[in-house]
Amino acid sequence: MKGKFITIEGIDGCGKSTHTKLLARWLKSIGREVVTTDEPTNEVIGKTIKMILKGKLKVPVEVEALLFAADRGQHISGLIAPATRSGKIVINERYLYSSLAYQSARGMPEEFLRKINSYVPKPDLAILIDVPATVTLTRIKPSRKLDEFEKDIKLQEGVRRNYLRLAKKGEMKVVDGNRPLDEIQAELRKLVGAIL
Repeated sequence: MKGKFITIEGIDGCGKSTHTKLLARWLKSIGREVVTTDEPTNEVIGKTIKMILKGKLKVPVEVEALLFAADRGQHISGLIAPATRSGKIVINERYLYSSLAYQSARGMPEEFLRKINSYVPKPDLAILIDVPATVTLTRIKPSRKLDEFEKDIKLQEGVRRNYLRLAKKGEMKVVDGNRPLDEIQAELRKLVGAIL
């Protein structure tokens, strides 16, 4: 059985983690082997990115973009490619489209971002869970300390616009995430089922 690579995208608080877990549980229930993962990773480069997001390390946005691309390269060669080759379904929270949406919202030219990520394989399915930034901000746990990206509502609105622009170009399927959880999950399962 051939493996598949699925990426779930969206602004912070859109429901990526919840729906990734539910999709993985459903896929396992129908007999598929599933690996769930996310970016930035917990590898060395990913941990550096997380320090930047927490405000513990300051680097220019160009360097940040290069770090995300490098972390992605390690993620693909170390986990995603081997898992899909062995027939597993990989569900990844955040991928190339996050870099295109977030870093371009922070002033980086899309052409540069595509160039530094030109080696990355296209996923079998990329899904955008679309929710307005004003809604996602209320969803993020009040007890959680927001990172540099999460607390900037203007940035989140810009990121959402970028995501929708990418989806309009046919790079992602859009799912309305501002509905009951079971409706969203049913639509996600239909999209995933179509590529199995």
